[in-house]
Amino acid sequence: MRWAEISVDTTNEAAEAVSSILNENGCNGTASFDGAPITIKGYLPVDDRLEDRLLSIRASINDLPKHGLDAGIGEITVVYSEEQDWAESWRQYFQTTHVGRRIVIKPTWEEYTPEEKEIVIELDPGMAFGTGSHDTTRLCLEMLETYIKPRMKVIDFGTGSGILAIAAAKMRASLVIAFDMDEIAVKAARENVILNDQEEHIEIHIAESPDFINIAADLLMANIVAEVIIDNIESIAKVLRTGGILIVSGITRAKSAMVEQALRNTGFDILKKLKGGEWAAIAAVKAV
Repeated sequence: MRWAEISVDTTNEAAEAVSSILNENGCNGTASFDGAPITIKGYLPVDDRLEDRLLSIRASINDLPKHGLDAGIGEITVVYSEEQDWAESWRQYFQTTHVGRRIVIKPTWEEYTPEEKEIVIELDPGMAFGTGSHDTTRLCLEMLETYIKPRMKVIDFGTGSGILAIAAAKMRASLVIAFDMDEIAVKAARENVILNDQEEHIEIHIAESPDFINIAADLLMANIVAEVIIDNIESIAKVLRTGGILIVSGITRAKSAMVEQALRNTGFDILKKLKGGEWAAIAAVKAV
């Protein structure tokens, strides 16, 4: 498969917004490169939707000044590459990352000696979103570290690389049901589950919503965009037991109030909110 590397030159002020625009248009994660201007990169498959996605990205970047953000020159560059070339270029900006109190995300190609009680997750994300370096994933991991307990049954909505599911399993969840609608993400997640020896505790499925799940989970995490959270809030509530914990991220600060209101309307009480850059994460408990 061929891939298009999308590079956007922008300002530090607009960097998070540009990253969000790329993700919302199909990039499974982005990376930023410091400089003047700062460069945000993401990847899209070369298919019949590419032209429309590029037009949408261009239009959204042009609209940033309307939201009070200086996007700078906002120049977009597209470079085409084969999957093998993409995989090699990814290694340039995925390095060992520490998250929260004891989580370490380690690329498969790096060496790392863990300290006592550290939880090390080996990861080869492939084309899937989730390396622990992006604020949305980091916020989810910090929330997970706070609320997970041994023997919990956990659901990972939109698993991406599988990083959250693997973290939950390594923090002694008894069962993690993870799913994603993207076949590339599911393939990467399954490979990462095997890499971390967690096949006994994690199931990976292709699905768009949690409607296929028939257990009452103790905790559900969803690192996806605000609109998908809101559209699926009833389905999410159905698969969580009363008193179950919901952790949601992938939400821009501007949309966090909208998500909070949807949670309250569905019988959730807000427990905690975290912010990182332009992103927010929310922990809530199913009250009824």
